[in-house]
Amino acid sequence: MVLRANSRLRRQIGTEGYAFLEHAVGAVERILPHVEMSTWKEASTCAKPGAVWTSPGRTQLRMTVAVGNSTVGRSITAFVQRRSVAVGQNAARRILDLREQDICRRIAHQVSAILTPQADGSNPASLQAIRASFDELIVAEHLQEHHGLTVSLREVFVALHKLAEQTYENKALTFGCILDHAAVGGAPVVFPSGFLTTKKYRALSDGYRTAYHLSGAGQLVDFVDLDRFDQRRLTTKHFFPSWAEPMARASRDRKCGIALSRHGDLLVFDEGSLRFTYRYGRWQYWNHSYLITLLRDRARAQHVEPSELGRLIGEIYRSALDVSFRRSGGLFVVLRNAANIRKIVRPGDEMGAPGRSPADIAFDRAVGGGKGVPRAVVVELASLDGAVVLNNSKAILAFGAVLTPKKIGRLRGSEGSRTKAAIGASFYGLAVKVSSDGDITVYHKGREFICI
Repeated sequence: MVLRANSRLRRQIGTEGYAFLEHAVGAVERILPHVEMSTWKEASTCAKPGAVWTSPGRTQLRMTVAVGNSTVGRSITAFVQRRSVAVGQNAARRILDLREQDICRRIAHQVSAILTPQADGSNPASLQAIRASFDELIVAEHLQEHHGLTVSLREVFVALHKLAEQTYENKALTFGCILDHAAVGGAPVVFPSGFLTTKKYRALSDGYRTAYHLSGAGQLVDFVDLDRFDQRRLTTKHFFPSWAEPMARASRDRKCGIALSRHGDLLVFDEGSLRFTYRYGRWQYWNHSYLITLLRDRARAQHVEPSELGRLIGEIYRSALDVSFRRSGGLFVVLRNAANIRKIVRPGDEMGAPGRSPADIAFDRAVGGGKGVPRAVVVELASLDGAVVLNNSKAILAFGAVLTPKKIGRLRGSEGSRTKAAIGASFYGLAVKVSSDGDITVYHKGREFICI
């Protein structure tokens, strides 16, 4: 509940207005899943809407929503900060970035504008209609300004949602486009309506190998082979599902790459990384560096160099992204002590264990030996029933393993088998569970640590 039942502002905006307000301010935690908000407090004056830093360290935002004007109006205020997690108190981990601030600011301004009556006393549009697309409005406006675009990204997203519901030759459609503020298009036809109303152009791009190259105004510049569009290599600072690497490469230099996957997901890339996604009706911002820092701190172990551990966690995180966006599900366990493998893995499932079949022995040799395993191979191993278990030096200790941890922790009885295995294994290290619907959940010491 945002406002108390007898709130003056709640009475002022009415039942429909309050339902919209409650939903709209909830967009902060929906779009930014790793922040949390304080309780909203109502003021008797109408303050200026926005989201401003409360300290030079940028660890907290004060978010203000105003309804009315300085003469007749009220406002509510809440504080936004990083979600509390049990890690060290290094302030750098709690810093909010400028894009998160911009999203909070846009939410505050949009809610204020929508709920403030016009001169004739009426609201500008049906609040129910606005509510359904509110999160998308915020994301579209943020991206449009960030990339210097004049084409309507709201219209682009709506067109791609419709495309996700269609098929071509009995196959779900995929699509890709690169919006480039610096490019100039010569034709007057504008994307998306100028192209996606025609069936042949809806099926022309796949977003994996090919894409429309569009100007910032939505005019067609070129139809490109993504592998050749930008051949500069990406680094370990870039994060993306492996199949989307060509689109990620193409999204640098203030370009905005958008891909529609066969599952109906929308993926937005900029500066070489996945930045926003739309999955299961929800928009989400991805702050990869923050997530990597949290996971690395949780996986810390004695006698392991922080840089080595950081590389391992980065590789596990990338593999989890791959599994998530191909919807195959999987479970990764990073043990603090490799000797604990016998405490969590069913006898015979450990690599090199007595009684392994000839095929198991052959694969143990192929992927074992303490060497690093390529990302694509790890993802394939994760798709097997069971878990992939690693030590802190990136060596795979078991794959397709049935977990029978000696500690099981508190279970509600409603968890699935993969969740139960992750909770038990997390007493011996870090457990990263990827569900078949794409959610990535991390467990530590029997508890959910973070979910993305």
